[in-house]
Amino acid sequence: MNPATSTIDRLLGAARRRHGTWPPVVLGAVALGAAYLIGENRNLLYLSLLLAAAVIVSLALRRWWTVLLGLGACAYIACVPAEVRDLGALYPAPRDIPGAENMWVTGIGPDETWTYRFTVGDLGKPVGGADPNGLLYIDGRNLANLVVSVQERTVRGSAFSVKKNGLDHVAIPLGPVRAGVVTVELRGSPSGLPKIFHGPEVHGLEVYRDAVWLEFTAGGNRSVYHAQRSPAPSLAK
Repeated sequence: MNPATSTIDRLLGAARRRHGTWPPVVLGAVALGAAYLIGENRNLLYLSLLLAAAVIVSLALRRWWTVLLGLGACAYIACVPAEVRDLGALYPAPRDIPGAENMWVTGIGPDETWTYRFTVGDLGKPVGGADPNGLLYIDGRNLANLVVSVQERTVRGSAFSVKKNGLDHVAIPLGPVRAGVVTVELRGSPSGLPKIFHGPEVHGLEVYRDAVWLEFTAGGNRSVYHAQRSPAPSLAK
């Protein structure tokens, strides 16, 4: 009596009969692996989702040209950046229901200072006589009540806060930055409790929990830096 064959085994067997011993998913894995190795996309979580889509494409489609078209689409999505605008009602964080302002955010307590130490590499030589444009970005709620210490200066979030996808978005110019450690400290003002959005950013296998990051642009290139919230005590006065 033959043991029962699982559904996935039947699908894999059908894929091998249609496409030979090496299923096309290998091509998808190679393409996505190349995107990672050459630095076009270093988000392993995102690439793993695209690889899952490539597996489904190779199992579901029957003709070679359709399979290659699907794998090409996965490789294109992995490598080509896209500007995603406000998704409106499809945005995953509810904005129009009671209590939505407390979802996907964590408040900075009255006596807390959140510290981030960004290890910034060599940003290259100035382009056109100007230093790379550096910005500190923060997403959350009630960021008008945020106090930020960075680059030996202290600023209030109210001076840099705008609305973005229903959240407060702060963009603070950094000024000239040298290679080394950039320390950022966040705390609340006595007038209110700022809340920091749970950042979805991933680098390699590390997930960054807070939406606090640095970006530098120079000569058409963009460098992004993330840091985990440090448990070390604050140095701010």
